[in-house]
Amino acid sequence: MAPRSLKNAPWREDAIATVRALKAGGVVLYPTDTVWGLGCRADDAEALDALYKLKGRDGGQPSLVLVDAEGLLEEYAHPVPDIAWDLLRESGPGARPMTLVLPGGRDVTPALLAEDGSLALRVVHDPFLQFIIRGIDVPLVSTSANLTGQPTPGHFDEIPKAIREGVAHTCVTGRDRKGGQPSSMIKLDAAGRISILRP
Repeated sequence: MAPRSLKNAPWREDAIATVRALKAGGVVLYPTDTVWGLGCRADDAEALDALYKLKGRDGGQPSLVLVDAEGLLEEYAHPVPDIAWDLLRESGPGARPMTLVLPGGRDVTPALLAEDGSLALRVVHDPFLQFIIRGIDVPLVSTSANLTGQPTPGHFDEIPKAIREGVAHTCVTGRDRKGGQPSSMIKLDAAGRISILRP
């Protein structure tokens, strides 16, 4: 979507409210490119801790983060193997979303890194999500909006009351959207070797 048309986007005020909540250190409930998600700034350790407490999740299980452009992979992971760019070309707009687990994660709160230092990232193409990520100027944490051990909600109405009441902001946008399947997840090591974590 062209920048000029964003001024008239029906979701603009909702996105601005989401950005404000995130900048204030809040946890938000928002529609991702797959399912409804819980999120916070990827550089905010206190917000991430609050998110995990709300979800009832062990902090030792890292969440993935969303970025709004492919070029940002090199800002938050090093090295980015060449095969990563080939995989991203196959998962562009209209394709099933793909999460890449890349070596050498950096510039995010350490709790988002796996024991081997890797970071899970997904490039999003949805204008609403891109607007939010650009507004906070850091990746956006994304984890499904369910209590740990419970099914992933397929629709906004299925999100537990405890989750809906425990966040700083709940998006209005996307409440009529039916959740899609989770992203595929592929891990790459520094040499570009592929491990499929989720087909």
